[in-house]
Amino acid sequence: MFKERNFLFLWLGQVVSIFGGRFSELVIPWMVLQITHSPMKAALVAISTQIAPLFLSLPAGVIIEQRSKKKTAMYAEFIRTVTMTLLVIIIMAEKFNLFLIMTILLVTGLAGLFFRIAFHSLLPMVAGRNHLVDVHNYMEGADAISTLIGPVLAGIALSKMGAAATLGIDAFSFFLSFISLMLITVTNRDLRNNNEPLWSKELFNQGVEGIKMLFSTRIQRFITLNHLVLHFITHSITLLVIILAKQNLELSASQTGILLSGAGVGNIIGIFMMKLLKNAHWNLLYGTLLLCSSCGIIIVSFSANLWFAFIGMLIFDGALSMAFVINGAARQMVTPNQFLARVSSGGLLLTGIVVIFANGFAGSVAEWINPVSALLICSCILFLNSCISYRQKQLNRSVASFSVDTK
Repeated sequence: MFKERNFLFLWLGQVVSIFGGRFSELVIPWMVLQITHSPMKAALVAISTQIAPLFLSLPAGVIIEQRSKKKTAMYAEFIRTVTMTLLVIIIMAEKFNLFLIMTILLVTGLAGLFFRIAFHSLLPMVAGRNHLVDVHNYMEGADAISTLIGPVLAGIALSKMGAAATLGIDAFSFFLSFISLMLITVTNRDLRNNNEPLWSKELFNQGVEGIKMLFSTRIQRFITLNHLVLHFITHSITLLVIILAKQNLELSASQTGILLSGAGVGNIIGIFMMKLLKNAHWNLLYGTLLLCSSCGIIIVSFSANLWFAFIGMLIFDGALSMAFVINGAARQMVTPNQFLARVSSGGLLLTGIVVIFANGFAGSVAEWINPVSALLICSCILFLNSCISYRQKQLNRSVASFSVDTK
C-alpha cells in the first residue's frame, strides 16, 4: 500500500494528526482537573467537541457527497489548526475560562466532523475497495504509532513546557495534515451537482436515509451496534484512565502519558495479529477480541501501580483496535461508494450521541462513586457484546470472505 503515493500521503497525514490529538487528549482533561478538581467538568469539556456531530452530522454527509472530499478535508484541517492555535494563545495569556474553552472545542469538533466524513469517503477512492481490510489495518497502525509515543511525549512536554506549548504541538500537527492532503491527487468522479443548496429539506431527507441504511439489513444492524459499543468504550476508558491515574494512583503527568502509551503498544501488536487472523471466522474472532478487551479493563481497574495498569491498557486497546479494524472495514464493504458519505454522517450522528453519553457517564460515575466502578461497568458491556457476537451465525465465516461476498 505504501508504494501508492496518494495512500502514503494520506497515511502520513493521519499519523501526525492522531499524534497531535494524543497531546490534547491528555492535556485538556488534565488541565481542567488540575484547576477545577472536578471529573464532571472535565467530562463537560470533552462533551463540547461532540455537540456539532450531534446536530450537523446528517446534512454534513450529504453536503460532502456533492463536493470534493479532498478539499473538504483540507478546509477542515485548516480550521482545526486555527482553533487549536487560538486555544494555545488563551492558555498562554492565563485566561482560563471553561465556557470559552468549550466554545473553541465546539468549533474544532465541527471541523473534525467534516474532516472525518470526507476522509473516510476518500479511503475507497484512494486505495480501492478490494484492499479495505488492509487499509483499515494500516490506519489502525497510524493510530498505534501515535498512541505509542504520543502520550509519553505529551506527559513529558506537559511536565517540562506547560499546557500551552504542548497544545501547540497539536495545532502544528493539524497543519501538517493539511499539507499532506494538498499532496494527494483524487479524481472526483462521484461528485453531484455543485449548484445544489448547502441546506434543503431534500438534503435532510437524504441524511435520514443514511441513518436508515445503518439498520437496513441484519449485518448492517450488527455492525452499527458494535460501532456504537466500541466508541462508547473508547471514550469512556480514555477519560476514566486519566481520572484514575491522577486521583487514585496519584501518577504524574509523564507517568500518565506512559500509562496511556500502553494502548499504543497493544495497537502495534494488534496490527501484526490482524494480518495473521484475517482468515479467522468473523463472529468468533470479534467475540474473542471483545472478551480480551474486557479482561484488560479489569486489570486496569484493580492495578495498584503504573506497570500493572500499563499491561491492562496494552491488552484492552490491542484487542479493541483489532475490533475497530474488522468493524470499520465491514461497514465500507457493505456500503456502495456513492452512499459512503451519508452513511458515515449517519454513523457520526449516532456516535456523537453515544460519545456524549460516554463522557457524561465517565465523569458522573467517577465523581459521584469512583472511577473503578465505571471501569467495571465498561468491562461488563464488552463481555455482554462478546456473547452476542458469538451467537451471530450469519457471520460464521472468515473476515476475508466476508469482505468479498458482501461488497
